[in-house]
Formats: sequence, structure tokens, C-alpha cells
Amino acid sequence: MTATVAKLPYELLSSILETAASFNARHLQQYTYGLDTTTNGKAKRTLRGHVAPDASRWLSTKSIRCVCRQWHDWATQYALRDLYIRRWRGSERWIQSRELHTIVGLPSRDVVYRDSYCSLRKTVKLFTRYPALASSVRRIFFDGFYDTETSAMIFEILQHCSGLESASLPWTTLRYGNSDMWAMLLRRRKDGTALTSLELLAVDLKQSQTAEAARQMDKRPLDSVQVNFSQLQRLKLSGSSNLMPVDDDDLVAISRTARLQEIHITGTTAVTTKGLIALGCASQDTLRVLEHSPLSDDGFKHPDAALSTGDGKHLCEEIINCPRLSSLSISLPTMCSTLFSAQDSIKWTGDVQIRAAGICPFGSLKQSNEARRAFFDILAQSRLLIDAQKAKGIELNIEFFI
Repeated sequence: MTATVAKLPYELLSSILETAASFNARHLQQYTYGLDTTTNGKAKRTLRGHVAPDASRWLSTKSIRCVCRQWHDWATQYALRDLYIRRWRGSERWIQSRELHTIVGLPSRDVVYRDSYCSLRKTVKLFTRYPALASSVRRIFFDGFYDTETSAMIFEILQHCSGLESASLPWTTLRYGNSDMWAMLLRRRKDGTALTSLELLAVDLKQSQTAEAARQMDKRPLDSVQVNFSQLQRLKLSGSSNLMPVDDDDLVAISRTARLQEIHITGTTAVTTKGLIALGCASQDTLRVLEHSPLSDDGFKHPDAALSTGDGKHLCEEIINCPRLSSLSISLPTMCSTLFSAQDSIKWTGDVQIRAAGICPFGSLKQSNEARRAFFDILAQSRLLIDAQKAKGIELNIEFFI
């Protein structure tokens, strides 16, 4: 039977094996569990969360890997296609008994030490010893590694991932990684492939962590001409940090070589329209998706455009000069009817969101009747644009936050 199946075209065989793996996954354990106490002091098993997707894929292909070499190689590529590496958080203790119902209160024996960076260290060793496994990785995600030591290990893993297409990295890698590391990550490989999607994820650290001298280091890799973003198609910056966040200067440096198709900048206070427009102008001929949603002082609700006004430059013309732009969600210092005037060339589709602090050149709507009349003109122009797109068979909805 195996010999007969092996003669099938690889695409068909891959589809069959993927269906089998998906079927196996439905019969695996889907959740992880822990211990908690009830009102009467007894310990009970509690639900903690879902089993990680990459772990589930690995377990679902266990039987497939045992059949033959071809199936083993397919199962490895399938299981390692998306890899999630997280810092271990929590604590563990030995319990007094193997019988759960006999435990009174929480487990109270010796604390079990576990290296928080164990998963990262083991991945480094695995990929260094078996680089063929690393070549199967297409998307990789790192979470919880924010110091110099772990940044070095992250780049050590990345250098073995010869087929990597998408990477989600802590923002600190942009500070602690040197120019050689970043040039290696962004380079075009011998087979013509390259990293096409990069996400930099930022979080606030504890005050004790930000005060450490070792964390204040910035190797400034973007100053080097070796670091070239021309192969990158998608860039996403997410979150805000109290330690050397990604800011306008970084985006200006990236814009020197970037030719992006998608720009996503969300939930940050460090990036203003200065950095956004630098990226947008550099990618004017290729840009298809533009999202800019800065974080307001009141928390992550409706983004506050007033925080990112920069020098107050009129930006409406810069946006409509992107001929391929189809998806837009942006915060601007001010806006005017020019933003909707090029009805023949605009290719916006779906839901478009525009947030602005005021109207060009009058400022806030509360300041003058001219500003309110200009806003009515904007509404009229936007309705004409919606009708023009509808005539082309394109559905367009425009939302204003002002």
C-alpha cells in the first residue's frame, strides 16, 4: 500500500497526509492543566490553556514519521513550518501524593526549578546539530526574551533557518543585534528566497529591568550599509515599551532601503507621522496596506491622532500618491477633501478608517465655522468616492474619527 501511495504526485500525497494529520490532531489532548483549591480546601485540576499549535502538529504527525523516509521528511516540514518559542513563566512544586483527591490545599513541597530560557537553549542546540530541521521553518515567533544573552541566541537560531519567510521578534533585537546579524537575517539567499515579513513586538519591562546597565546598550545596526530591507514586503511594529522603543529615527533608517507592500504600526507612542511618512514615501510605488494606530494616553481605545502630529505637515497628497494602496487605516494631524479627490486613481476597498485631530488648514472643528464647512466638503467628497468605487463593482466604507 505504501509503495502504491509513494507513486502519487507529491502535491496529492501532501494533501492526503495533511488531512490525516488534521484528523489525528482532533484526537489529541487540546488543553494543559494545573492545580487549584476549592472552597473546602481540596485540590482540583484546572484548565490552564490550549496546547501550543506547533506542539499539536508535532504530535499529530508522530505515526506518519514512522512510515518511510519520504513521509518522515514531509511530517518534519509540516510540524516545523510555524515555530513558537516562548519564555517559560510560572512555578512548580512536587506534590505530597500521587492521588489528587488526597491533597489538602495547594501543593506545598519543594519548589521545582526550571530554566526560563530552556526552550530557547534547546532550540539552539537542536538547530546547530541538525540544520536540516531548521530549514523546514517558514515562520518563527519569539516571546519573552528581552536581554542581550537571549537576543544572541535568537540570531543563532535564525541563521540556521535557511527557508524562513516570516519572523516575529522582540524589539530589543534591534538594539542588541549587530549589523552582521541583521544583514544575515535580511539577505537574499542563494536559492533566491528571503525574509519577507518582519514583526517587532514591544512590551513594558519592570523598573528593575530597565535600570540594568547591560540593557542600555544599543549597537545601532541600522547605521550600517550592510543592513538592507529591500527584500522585505511586510513590516509590523506592535506595542509600546519603556526601554529604547522603536522610534522615528529607526523608521527613517529603514526607509533608506525599504520597498514595502504592507506597513502596520499599532499600539505605540514612540512612532509619529514623521517615521510613517518616511516609510510610506520610500514604498510609494509598492505599498498596498497602510495601518497606523498610535496608542492614546487613556489606554488602547480609539487611537489619539493628536499624539502623533509631528511637524503638522500636510499629508493627504502623500497618501493618494500611492497608486497601489487598497487598505487604509491611519491617524493624521489634519485632513482635507484632497484625500478623496483622485477618484479615478484611488483603489481603496473594504473598510477605510481615518482618524484626524483637525481639518486642513483650520485645525479643530471647534475653532471656526470654516473648519466645519471644510468637514462637510470632506463628507461630500468621500460619498462621491464611495459611489465611484461602487460603479466599478468595489465595495468601500469610510469611517471618520475626529
